[in-house]
Amino acid sequence: MGVFGKWKTSKTPERIREEALIFCLEADPGKVLDRIEAMFPTTRRGDAHIFTLRNGDMEIVLLARGVSEEGENGRFAKEQLEGVCGYVYQNKTALLEVKRGLLYHLRQCKGALRAVCSFDSASPEEIKEKEAQIRDILLAVAERLQGVVTFGDGLSLLDGQGRLILDRDGNSALEFYMPAEIPVPDDWKTSAPKESMERRDRSMALLRDKRIYVTPWLPLLSELEEDPGRAKEEVCGRAAALLAVALYSECRLGEKLSFEEAGEFTATVIDSYGAGAFFTPEERSYLEDPDSAEQTQIQYIWQYENLWVMEWALSLTDDLFWPDRICDVPGSVRMMNAYPSMEELTAAARLRSRKELLDQADLIYRLHWACVDARVMGLPAPWGLEEGVVMERHRALFWLAGCDGMCPWDEVDLST
Repeated sequence: MGVFGKWKTSKTPERIREEALIFCLEADPGKVLDRIEAMFPTTRRGDAHIFTLRNGDMEIVLLARGVSEEGENGRFAKEQLEGVCGYVYQNKTALLEVKRGLLYHLRQCKGALRAVCSFDSASPEEIKEKEAQIRDILLAVAERLQGVVTFGDGLSLLDGQGRLILDRDGNSALEFYMPAEIPVPDDWKTSAPKESMERRDRSMALLRDKRIYVTPWLPLLSELEEDPGRAKEEVCGRAAALLAVALYSECRLGEKLSFEEAGEFTATVIDSYGAGAFFTPEERSYLEDPDSAEQTQIQYIWQYENLWVMEWALSLTDDLFWPDRICDVPGSVRMMNAYPSMEELTAAARLRSRKELLDQADLIYRLHWACVDARVMGLPAPWGLEEGVVMERHRALFWLAGCDGMCPWDEVDLST
C-alpha cells in the first residue's frame, strides 16, 4: 500500500494535501465513476479515469483503477489490493470473524480508487472542519461502492459508515464483518430449476443469519424426475452397517480390544440386523483386517456422525443439530437398540422427503466449503464449526439425496 503517507502539507505552505484509498468491488473505472457522478450530478468529469469534486478551496480528485486494465493502471490496482490483503492476512488480531470477513471482502474487490484531496491552509479549527467534510464525502463514496477505505498511512481500514474494521494493532469497532454479497448471474435464474435456486437462496439466507460467508458460485443441487431417490430399506441397511463399523472401531480404539474380541462383540449387532449384506467393499475389508491402522480406526469411528444423520433421515430423531459439536454417541446407539432387528427398524422408520434431504445437503455443502476454505487460509472453521462433523454429514446427506447420481457410499464426492 505504498500510495499512503502521513497527512502532510504540500510544498506550498498555503495548500494542504491529503490522500486516501478506497477498495471497491467494481473493476471497470468508468462504472466506478458513473456511480460517483450520480452522487454529485452537478459535477462533470473529463478523463474516463478521473473525477474531480470542488467546493470553494476544497478539491477532491478521484482516480479510478481496475485490475483488469492493462499497463500502469492495472498494476497499481493489483499491487494495492495484494498489499492490503497481505496486510490483513498477517494481522495478529484475536477478532477472527472480523479478519475472515474482511479478507473475503477484499478478495472480491477488483478496483482501487485513489483520492487526492487538497484545501487552503487556515486556522486549526477550520482545517479540522475541512478534513471532516472531506472524510464524510469519501465515506459516502465508499458506502456507495460497497468499499473499504483507508486514510493517511493506510493502517486503519474503515467501512462506509466510518466504523473501524481493523487497524494495525488488531482493534476493531465490530464483532464480525460480513462481506458484500455478489449476486449470481442472471442466466442462473433463467436456466436453473426454480426449486434449485430457491433451495440455494434459503441456504444462503440462513448462512447470512449465522454470519458465515460462502462463495455464491457453488453449483446448485437438484433432483432428477426419473430418479426416485433412496428406498427406506436401503437407508435402514446403511444405518445398520454404520452402527457395526462404528462399534467395532470403538472396541478397538476405546476399549483396546483385540481384532478377535472386537469382531466377536460386533458380530451380535451384524447378525441381528443382517448388516453383512449392506457393508461396502471398503467396510468389509476394514472389518476383516486384523492389522488395521489406528488412523483407519479413527476414520471409521467417525461413522457415528453418519449414523446420526441416517437416524434423522429415518425420523428416529428430529435433532439434526448445528454441526459445531459431535453427536450424542450413546444416544445414537440407544436409538438403534430400540429396534434391534431390520424388521423392527424398517417398521418404525419413516423416510424423510427427497426435498428435505436436498435442502440439508445444499446447506451442508456450503458449510463444508466454508470449513475447507478456512483451513486453506490457515484459519479455524468459522464460528466454531466442527469440520469433521461437517465433512461426514456432507457424505451422508449427499448419499441420501442422491447428489452424485445415486453412487455407492464409498464413491460419494466430498470435494467443495
